[in-house]
Amino acid sequence: MKKIILAGNAVTADILFSYLKQDARYNVVALTVDDEYLEHGGIDGLNTIGLSRLQEVHQVKDCSVIMAMGYNDLNRSRESMFHRIKEMGYHIETYIHPDANVYTQHPLGEGCVILPSTIIEPHVRVGANSMVWANVTLAHHSKIAENCWIASGAVISGQSKVERNVFIGVNATIVNEVIVNEYCIVGAGALITKNTKPSSVHLARSGEELRYSSQDYVKYFGV
Repeated sequence: MKKIILAGNAVTADILFSYLKQDARYNVVALTVDDEYLEHGGIDGLNTIGLSRLQEVHQVKDCSVIMAMGYNDLNRSRESMFHRIKEMGYHIETYIHPDANVYTQHPLGEGCVILPSTIIEPHVRVGANSMVWANVTLAHHSKIAENCWIASGAVISGQSKVERNVFIGVNATIVNEVIVNEYCIVGAGALITKNTKPSSVHLARSGEELRYSSQDYVKYFGV
């Protein structure tokens, strides 16, 4: 059973800890965060250790790290932590949930997290330190670069490309052969049919409030 330190102490770490408790391959022994976040968050039963002291408490040779941080600042914080932990000498584990379906022949990037019911089809490439949440489809020949966050239910269609530090929201769809350029935000439910510009934001408009009340809408249009 591999000893694991989770890098993070908030919601993402809590969710990953719940999965890892049920996974006989791993034993989570601690959390680590930057020292200024020691008093924020936490998980009952686990010690949170400031990154400055991590090597004193858990030697590099004894533990691996799983990235359990969120997507703040377009994953830049997660990216920074990833590189600093690597520089300390820790192995950063690529975590694939047992219920994920991975068919690509290409090795997944270092430190990726692949959650249950995800489908990764043949010829897909996933870069280092990317989070692929539950029920995502990464279709054939698609490419996910490093430090990306792909939220639940998103579909990345065949031969499409998601560049570095992109956030893709719940149930978003990227159409075949489309490129989502770096540092983009693709909102929940958005449909991307053309290449995006770097650092652009694409939100679905279907959830906007209509001028009708629900009662009037049913009266005039039905449900």
